[in-house]
Amino acid sequence: MVVKVALFGSSGLLGSAVSSVLGKRGHSYIPYSNQVSVKNSRKICLSDSEQLTRQLLDEWPDAIINCAAISSPDAVTQNPEFARAINVDGAIRLAEIASHLGARYLHISTDMVFDGSSSPYRSTDIPNPLGEYGIQKLDAEKGVLAVTDENLVVLRITLINGNSPSAKRSPHERILRAIANGTPLTLFDNEIRHPCSAENVASVMVELMERPNLNGLFHWAGVEEISRYDLGLRILDRFGFSHERIQRGQLKDYPDKEARPRHLAFELAPLAGKLKTKPATLLEQMEELTLPSDLFDWYRNHADDPSRYVHKF
Repeated sequence: MVVKVALFGSSGLLGSAVSSVLGKRGHSYIPYSNQVSVKNSRKICLSDSEQLTRQLLDEWPDAIINCAAISSPDAVTQNPEFARAINVDGAIRLAEIASHLGARYLHISTDMVFDGSSSPYRSTDIPNPLGEYGIQKLDAEKGVLAVTDENLVVLRITLINGNSPSAKRSPHERILRAIANGTPLTLFDNEIRHPCSAENVASVMVELMERPNLNGLFHWAGVEEISRYDLGLRILDRFGFSHERIQRGQLKDYPDKEARPRHLAFELAPLAGKLKTKPATLLEQMEELTLPSDLFDWYRNHADDPSRYVHKF
């Protein structure tokens, strides 16, 4: 059955992957974004409740998928009021509209609702966010789940690997640009994450959209846990750079930074056992990564071993 989907955050790393999966599975979708970088997307901000309501009542979608967020913890800390209007108020308003329309609502949350002291986490574990971003995402979860207990999914995910439309959002894009700009790069070897693939999460989201029997709060990640530093090394290997390009650090060496969870990992069995989509391995995630096209000339001249990566135009 073809589902008509309103997709918010379509210009982001995850939203663009969701739009691709929706298209491949034959669903129709309306891409909404606060940016104008996505072809045929409609510009909208989640802080504009009146416009949200008017747009969605006009379109009357079968499902609403919310990938929109101020997802940088630093950006949230710098402007918490605006971030809350997007991350909390906008997310809850979408849930309310979806309930009114009888539309299925899928909302993305984060592992940052936990403090990192008791991994791996199950969806039934009690959250304890350390920073403002985690606090806002937890408040959004509570508000969304309070709207209805039917036709609703909140999916917590982890650090995302993938290829963003801006080519500036994902870990490998940030690392490659730091190297290209000569910016010193330190990653922590005692900050453990459970990275996932944007494409894989998108497949999970669309499958959950197609499975109205699965409702509630779920966790999703990749197969392996890895430190930020070791993930950086895997990315360097993917693109043929020596390991000396990244410096090894530890959280304790940067006491002025906002508190960060040391170890965030999820228990995947409760959801993985119900889906056809399976978690992606790190190898699969690395193989999906592509070089930003604007870095090709630089890469050809500066990679330590450019034969490790074949650029696809």
